[in-house]
Amino acid sequence: MVKREAGDRSKTLLNTADILILDLISKRKEVFTLWLNEYLKINHKSLRTHITRLEDSKFITKDLVDGTNKYLLHITPLGEEVLRIFGKIIKK
Repeated sequence: MVKREAGDRSKTLLNTADILILDLISKRKEVFTLWLNEYLKINHKSLRTHITRLEDSKFITKDLVDGTNKYLLHITPLGEEVLRIFGKIIKK
């Protein structure tokens, strides 16, 4: 078993919520972070962690909508490929 130091975080690449977020982004014309927060009913900080992890992994892009405080999410080709592979496992 690995001993974790104070402040260490898991290096999990993807989890079920990440796959669900990718799936929602791929199926809807427009997905905003605020809508995702309300739809998934998860804490804002948790959603931000998921979005940041997906963005850092180059699975999604996040674009600020001009004149607003809203971010529009887009799935990348790499994200589509990850969803194709892992979506099958999650949906079983």
